[in-house]
Amino acid sequence: MINLFPEISDNFPIDNYTIMLMLGVIAFIYYAIYMLEKKNGYERSRVNKLLIFISIALIIMYLGSLLFDSFFHFLEDGHFHLDSITFLGGIIPGLAFFFISMYYFNKNERGNILNIVNIIIPGVVLAHAIGRIGCFLAGCCYGVETTSFLGVTFPGMDHKVLPTQLFESLFLFMLFFVLHFLRKIKNYKFIVYLFSYGIFRFLLEFLRGDDRGRLFSWLTPSQGLSIVLWLWGAGLIIYLYKKKKLKAS
Repeated sequence: MINLFPEISDNFPIDNYTIMLMLGVIAFIYYAIYMLEKKNGYERSRVNKLLIFISIALIIMYLGSLLFDSFFHFLEDGHFHLDSITFLGGIIPGLAFFFISMYYFNKNERGNILNIVNIIIPGVVLAHAIGRIGCFLAGCCYGVETTSFLGVTFPGMDHKVLPTQLFESLFLFMLFFVLHFLRKIKNYKFIVYLFSYGIFRFLLEFLRGDDRGRLFSWLTPSQGLSIVLWLWGAGLIIYLYKKKKLKAS
């Protein structure tokens, strides 16, 4: 592990990955509040209610990422251990919970759920970008062995590997700026996210060199979930098209 930050104390150690994860969550919460309240005029009471659903969704996301990663490693070695997470294994159930819970338990926002997600999704991307830096500092989620000048050597390795964590972080930062500043996609940010990150992650998996379990011999679990993102995006396009067509008629 690359020690960028010292441990806070012997009794309360915080590793580099956890620090970046916490910074990512804080950045997302701040972004969501700022965009909802300051940029879109949501009242404080309305934002506070949304934050309850967002907070629970974040918990669901974390638990889902733990269980998803553990499940596929259990299939391989027969041992069930909660010691690593898979982002896609968490973001899908987390977002699904947010949509479903908002629909059934926050009926005042029932027709506005997709708009809310469009507003806050760049914050999710920003948090993910920061979290991937944590992966680099922890030495996990690395790429295949390489002799390229881009290669890095993590502690315990005797060869260089591609820093796929930084590749993904750079992509996510660029995606954040596109989603945040490009006004033409204001009403389609979530769809753009589903397709762009789904495609990028599917392709990045070919460069990963760490053990992530297998869905099939030719497909990793994250590639399978990337396909789920594409299908979700396609479903939303069909939904919006039918909604627009119905409104026009």
